[in-house]
Amino acid sequence: MNFKNYFLLPIALLLTSVSFAQDIHFSQYTSAPLQLNPAFAGLNNCDYRVGVNARTQWNTVSGGNTYTTFGASGDVGIGKPTKFNSFAGLGLSIYSDVAGSLRLNTNRVDLSFAYHFMLDRKATSSLSVGLQFGVNHRGINPSKGTYDEQYDPSLLGGYNPTLPTGETSINRTNMIYLDAGVGAIFSKNFRMDRHNIYLGLSAFHLNQPDVSFNSTGLFAKTVVGNTQGQKLYLKTIFHGGGTFLLRDKLWLMPQFMFAFQGPAQQYNIGTLVKVQLGNRVTSKTYFYLGAQYRGLFQKTNLADAVVLQTRVDIKGLSVGFSYDINVSKLNLASATFGGPELSLIFQGCMNRKPRPFFCPFM
Repeated sequence: MNFKNYFLLPIALLLTSVSFAQDIHFSQYTSAPLQLNPAFAGLNNCDYRVGVNARTQWNTVSGGNTYTTFGASGDVGIGKPTKFNSFAGLGLSIYSDVAGSLRLNTNRVDLSFAYHFMLDRKATSSLSVGLQFGVNHRGINPSKGTYDEQYDPSLLGGYNPTLPTGETSINRTNMIYLDAGVGAIFSKNFRMDRHNIYLGLSAFHLNQPDVSFNSTGLFAKTVVGNTQGQKLYLKTIFHGGGTFLLRDKLWLMPQFMFAFQGPAQQYNIGTLVKVQLGNRVTSKTYFYLGAQYRGLFQKTNLADAVVLQTRVDIKGLSVGFSYDINVSKLNLASATFGGPELSLIFQGCMNRKPRPFFCPFM
């Protein structure tokens, strides 16, 4: 009998049950803009943006059967690239997440539409509003689980898969549901474009569908007056940041994100330091280094992770890497190991010149 696996099983089941009614996350949340706020669709200094994100988490827990997440997105600005014209944006994003020994998987496709209003003739400030509509699939594989009733002391290792599980069967192993979200972003630059700030507010899962595997039917329905914790809770996000020129070729970039979903809360706060490499006038290469703190709150306060980040921009390509150092009570099982994450973003100009308005820099 492998006592380590039996000790970690309750932790793995807890992680799986918590994820039923809450969302996945990326540590580099600004590198997944359409999952942060649909108002980001088309909001960049060029015409289009494409990106991918990939992360794993807690690979030392439960034999590596924890979290694996992949996301990809693309968005484009629609309208004339002039200083005084407001314009629209369109975006498409997908993500796929697999969690736990039971292989709880979530697959999602979202279409985002945004409109960006220039608030002054010099385009130093803007207000963006966005809508998002999505289709989701969620599934689970109960046959991958091991249960107390399957322990056989006469066998080496103690596990006998031929024994009955003793568990009540669930009503469905797959479900499909629709989703909707909204968002808004205000951005402003000042001091001759040396500094800028942005603030955003978004809300997801407006229809709060029933995502319980004990419900019946393939298509999940909207929950009305449900008090059993089976609904996918409404999630609201307040986020923001800025870029401040400290001296020649050196910037400070503080960022924050506060997310609220049902009984759970998440707080991210940190900063990056940005350095221009090469000639101040001609170089388009930048290096970033920083860290953030992430706290999770659900009934009791829980410190989650310190996230170390680095990034390199070469012309229109951004390559980012981060690593979560686990500082929660789970570090007894995780040995402080957390989650590595990689992000790639490319921005391009089909009209061969940047849009002349200010865009929040993340």
